[in-house]
Amino acid sequence: MSKIIEFFKTTPGFDRVLRAMYDAYSHNGRVFGAIRLTRPNENEEAALSEFFKRDYYNQALIRIGLADFERQIQKNFPEETEEIRLGDVLADYLGTPKRMSSDFSQRGTFSSAITSELLPKYKDTPAAIWLKEITRQLRREYRRWAERYVNEPKITIEIVCAVSDALNNSPQGVKLVPLAEFSERFTNSPNAFDFHETHGILFLKALAFTNNEPAPENTEDCINLHLRAGIISCGKISGVTVHGLQSENETQMFTIENINNMENVSAHGNKVFIFEDPLIFNAVCERVGDFKCTIVQNNHSAAFMYLLKRFSAENISMRYVGNMTIKSLELTDNLYREFGKNFIPWRYEREDYEFTLSRETSFLPGEKKYLSLHNETLASLLSVMRKTGRTASSMPLLPKYIEDIKNIVHSEKK
Repeated sequence: MSKIIEFFKTTPGFDRVLRAMYDAYSHNGRVFGAIRLTRPNENEEAALSEFFKRDYYNQALIRIGLADFERQIQKNFPEETEEIRLGDVLADYLGTPKRMSSDFSQRGTFSSAITSELLPKYKDTPAAIWLKEITRQLRREYRRWAERYVNEPKITIEIVCAVSDALNNSPQGVKLVPLAEFSERFTNSPNAFDFHETHGILFLKALAFTNNEPAPENTEDCINLHLRAGIISCGKISGVTVHGLQSENETQMFTIENINNMENVSAHGNKVFIFEDPLIFNAVCERVGDFKCTIVQNNHSAAFMYLLKRFSAENISMRYVGNMTIKSLELTDNLYREFGKNFIPWRYEREDYEFTLSRETSFLPGEKKYLSLHNETLASLLSVMRKTGRTASSMPLLPKYIEDIKNIVHSEKK
């Protein structure tokens, strides 16, 4: 910091810029907006041109964004600025405390506590990235905690620390840790990380940010976020329908708790057939007869995702069928990205698509026009769909799915 301040004080042309930024920062309470430097003199033109590596000469007005200025400090002094913020630079340059408008003063206080107390403590951890996000989103996402900090600073910081510790120590294993056990480890309370509790709400925000997902909107979303962290919550609520799991040749509903209690998750022939459409799933289960095979219905639940994770851990191959629509292709591609080589899109070839078009079709919607898919088979099908302008249900392929399953099972018997 001292090197930065010395640079600004010994280089002519920055004084008016920094004083204007100080006023803007004090008014907004954060690095936001821009200043306008009218009729800049020669020193100011030269200083800004050199600082930004940009031509600011012969301009009647120069507009400089506060965020741009902060980033440029970090570029020009990379060895000095790991945790340096523009507000600190401005306060040190003028030799005065940082001022903030009354609307932002409370959040600024909370932000300062995170910056000075918590970021050094959690340096180089996943929690540090999330803590920086808090300071950027105080006005929207984290306002309630900023306001609570004013009256209960110690308790608020303890809550943030507990969530940070939990984030850094998420189990992430194939077998799940019960939420109550996980909660007690960091708070001495089995209920602190429940969905509706203060710790629990903040932890879900942290998980959503870490997984680059929107904040959960319902119970299933909350369960799924915990699942990604290796935690089981409400294990009896989320379920998935499976035929022929664990050697049983019947159709059953399995909850996350059921699946988690299985020592090993096995499938007939080490293969699973997955159907997105419940009508196709039911029809296949009815028609495979006595053939021993494992069939799963994708109901987009947390239990479904956890079951596939267990299959993947056991190196079980998963053949997947969805409808030939934009939305379904995107969902299928997302599963392919998550489970890789074990996940096989099934009957998505051009001839399969043309077969369905001859029996059932509808117009291709205009959304997701520029959708990019990672799986080559799915990407090739999407290209054909765009040319024809048609989507199709996979229902006409039902006899082919049954024939494929029987052929696979028969070849295994041989």
